[in-house]
Amino acid sequence: MKNELDFKLASLIAVIMGMFLLGLNFMLFSPDDQIFAIMNLTVGIIIVGVPLVIKYTEYRKIRKIEEMFPRYLSDIAENISAGMTLPQAMRSVGNIDYGILTKYIRDISSKISWGVPFEEVMKDFAKKTKSKLMSRNVQTIIETHRSGGSMDTVLRSVAQSLVELEKIKKERSASVYSQMINGYVIYVVFLGVMVGLSAILVPAFQLEEATDGLQEAFAEIFAALIIIQGFFAGMSIGKMSEGTFIAGVKHAMVLVIVGYTVFVLFG
Repeated sequence: MKNELDFKLASLIAVIMGMFLLGLNFMLFSPDDQIFAIMNLTVGIIIVGVPLVIKYTEYRKIRKIEEMFPRYLSDIAENISAGMTLPQAMRSVGNIDYGILTKYIRDISSKISWGVPFEEVMKDFAKKTKSKLMSRNVQTIIETHRSGGSMDTVLRSVAQSLVELEKIKKERSASVYSQMINGYVIYVVFLGVMVGLSAILVPAFQLEEATDGLQEAFAEIFAALIIIQGFFAGMSIGKMSEGTFIAGVKHAMVLVIVGYTVFVLFG
């Protein structure tokens, strides 16, 4: 709930800042086409980019938690195999460094020490991570615990399945690497065409007295196309490489900023 409120607050602040800059832009910089255009891009990046960056940061955090979780399960399984009970095994790994997962593990260890029921601890943990994958695996562990099955075997199985899933994700990323490069190349070619049309071809086909007005209109259209193409190309690259559109935020931001800057300077 707190994270959701933080996201909404950050989004609201971004919108307010963006609208303030937009008004300032119209009042002060409208006579200068280049500064006016760059300020409009900045406003768009603030209003759209800030919420997307927050979501992407959250996505990366979840991915790191999912990558580290198998190690935690394997350590618990080893302790159980060595003769510890489940609570003892969970408490014994409480001081091990698991990177971004460490604070969650210490919270689990503390609650187990206080006598909080295992199922309640694990459900709370899964909820805090906000990962659907973690929720499914935690539910599997809880069901095994209820049925009285061999916990060390189940924990190893879950850990192994997570490792294999991570390998599949990395293999997919490697297999689509060439498609990612193609996406960037296609955008660069598209950008070159837009710059060529705006700087060379459009002026060459306009009557002298109408050149400035028409060229400005075409430049605005080309700039909008560059931003739209960069955004959706970046999001598509993220979807291909990591299986989710939110992973394309970094690609979209790079393409839009670089593309628009190049167009403003050379178009």
